Amino acid sequence: MKRRVHLLMIIFAGGFLLLADQLLKWAARDNPDFQYYVFGKWLGWEYMANSGIAFSLPFPNWLLVLVTPLIIFVLIVLLIKLYYKKSSISYLLSLISIIAGAISNLIDRILFGATIDYLRVLTGVINLADVAIVVGAGAIVLGGFKRRDSGDKR
Repeated sequence: MKRRVHLLMIIFAGGFLLLADQLLKWAARDNPDFQYYVFGKWLGWEYMANSGIAFSLPFPNWLLVLVTPLIIFVLIVLLIKLYYKKSSISYLLSLISIIAGAISNLIDRILFGATIDYLRVLTGVINLADVAIVVGAGAIVLGGFKRRDSGDKR
């Protein structure tokens, strides 16, 4: 029963990230001229439609729309596999944050031909989905999460 509760928590966390990012993107799209900065022009809110990939590098949108669902599918299969192997909740949450971020950015690419970014950080503009992907991947790479069944480190 406890394991089932964990699965629901993981799914809820991913859904929350996806919904929160889409709501923030809607707010940014609905008010494209609104800008607010907390610290100079280095940190704040600023709308930007990013037709490229990371750091606005140019990349064909059609290729991203084609490849991203395949990557998401592989990550979901991995998530399910690791869930049944009793991997740590931290590892599974990291994986679901990557999946939720990728789905949110894919929705933008399909609907608008670009991802909607709204958080100005230094010289770039990002969104919550980007943060979820980077934090999830960083946690997996740096975390060395333990498997419950064998106690070894990854």
